[in-house]
Amino acid sequence: MALPLPNLDDRTYNDLVEEAIAQIPLEYPDWTDHNPTDTGIILIELLAWLTEMVLYRVNQITDENYVSFVNLLREESWQLPINIPNQERQQILQSEIQNTLLKLRQVYRAVTPEDFENLVLVDWNKLHNADAVKIARVKCLASRNLESNATSAKGHISLVVVPENNSKENQQKNKYQKLLDFLNGRKLLTTRLHIVEADYVSLTIDANLVLQDGAKPENVRKQAEKEVEMFFEPLNSQKYWQGKGWPFGQSVYRSALYKLLDDLEGVDYVKALKINQSESDVYLQDNQLVKFDINNSKFKILVAFSNELKPI
Repeated sequence: MALPLPNLDDRTYNDLVEEAIAQIPLEYPDWTDHNPTDTGIILIELLAWLTEMVLYRVNQITDENYVSFVNLLREESWQLPINIPNQERQQILQSEIQNTLLKLRQVYRAVTPEDFENLVLVDWNKLHNADAVKIARVKCLASRNLESNATSAKGHISLVVVPENNSKENQQKNKYQKLLDFLNGRKLLTTRLHIVEADYVSLTIDANLVLQDGAKPENVRKQAEKEVEMFFEPLNSQKYWQGKGWPFGQSVYRSALYKLLDDLEGVDYVKALKINQSESDVYLQDNQLVKFDINNSKFKILVAFSNELKPI
């Protein structure tokens, strides 16, 4: 939000004359003739006229003033074109002011974890070329050196990244060196940077799903697999996690999976659910994500028949 400009031209000629005449009894009581024909009154009116002109000029900010201030904020000198219509001249000046202010608001130096994350996701992804790795997600952890598994390391910052394309062609050695060089030019001198990929925790699910009357078992099984895969997706999770993927360090709770499966169309209720063959929750570290193993997961379909549950 722009700061409002003060109005310096806030006194008229009449205001100045009246204030000066009102001071006469206090400054010189013997001066009793305040008529316009009096020499002193004439002098007051003259000085008020000159003062009003000065106030008007002080309140005006010329184009040259704006150009001077813009040049103070820019890295290089800039000149406003002269031999052009005034309307076009004003448009050019306002556009240059806006561009200069936008550049000033851009984060260049990284200090906080949010600064590093923004630099990677915005600036780096804009500047990266074909032989550099584009980053889809990043988590900055302060006072951590994940390259040496240090739980606490003052002055160290670890960036946990998820590349946009993690194919075999993108597995070359030192693939994050260019990103590291990019950030080293913007960090504080005493900061030590480390870039590592997310640590994935493999996860399997065994669940017994009791169907509602009329539900198709195969459709329910496919929908369950699809929803759980989407729920644990590290990048594009669509309707889950605002589409940003499973959060870094988000632990896996059985209660959340119970609700997810219970809300599926055709599912009456979930009878039993295990994570990695256990009835315990899975707790993740700050640098970890989930890798859901759909091939080794089982969604067993049950139907009620004569007060008994039978598998299909």
